[in-house]
Amino acid sequence: MDYEFKIHTIGNNKGQPLISDLEQRLQWIKQRGYEINISQFINEDQRTCIIDLRLRGNINNLVFRDEDIIYIFKHQLSESLAEHIMNNWENELLWKEIQRNCRRYSNEEKDIIFEKSVSFMSRCHDNESLNLLMNYGRKNRITRRIFDYMGENRQIVVEGFINFCLREYLNELKFSVEVACEELKNQKEYNDFINLLRYFVDSQVPRMQEVNLMIGEKGTFYLWDGEGTKIDEHFMNYYLEDMLVEEINLDDVLVSILITISPCHIILHNTMHMEPSEPVQTIRKVFKERISECCGCERCKNINVKPSTF
Repeated sequence: MDYEFKIHTIGNNKGQPLISDLEQRLQWIKQRGYEINISQFINEDQRTCIIDLRLRGNINNLVFRDEDIIYIFKHQLSESLAEHIMNNWENELLWKEIQRNCRRYSNEEKDIIFEKSVSFMSRCHDNESLNLLMNYGRKNRITRRIFDYMGENRQIVVEGFINFCLREYLNELKFSVEVACEELKNQKEYNDFINLLRYFVDSQVPRMQEVNLMIGEKGTFYLWDGEGTKIDEHFMNYYLEDMLVEEINLDDVLVSILITISPCHIILHNTMHMEPSEPVQTIRKVFKERISECCGCERCKNINVKPSTF
């Protein structure tokens, strides 16, 4: 038996991780007495790496035929190449997609899009188990395409194979860049919104010296001044009609009330040990140096305190 296969991939020492992985994966075949030679050639321009693999053996094995060993060899090689593409080509492919379709963005913004795209491809969902499943499925699809390709070919040019045989994978990369661009756009709009709110707060005279804020369950909240007097009912009545007609939620109302009051000092209660909610994050960004955290007053300790009813 004499089976040979050649791999053409990018140079600059990126072929070495592939060779190391192949040597480890093919140990099982070597332990059965078969000879596997792996040679590497790098072009003078250092851009292309050619890996030559040769499987030899003349063993009378009662369990595995030569065809079985070749099948296992090809499958191991397919898996290794799939990981090679995902680990060593993916970032370059993402960057090419960004350079091609994000020309209106600055270099700094392109770097942000790249980081977001890489993050999206590596963890498509907050659920870790689902992430592993999606990455496993992506790798399996690439492995199957490579294995099928090896059925009729004795060499593979990785870049060409990606461009012409992995359109689904390239579409996933393109989608990740589109998602990253949309996230960047939303982040810029949010930052502009925060800056506008900050400008509005800084440009008006504070109507109160101190406001205390406690967030309750299901988005409820209540406010009191430095003397302990509740101050929310009056402002809630002001926004009540908008809440009924335009379906404004309590989060928007809370931010609007604080911006209207524009206090010199805001004390956040019962938020240090809570998951940061969107309104609290917005309040912190808008009021910044005016914010302080309560370390545990009687109101925070009293779990029976109920938020105001609006």
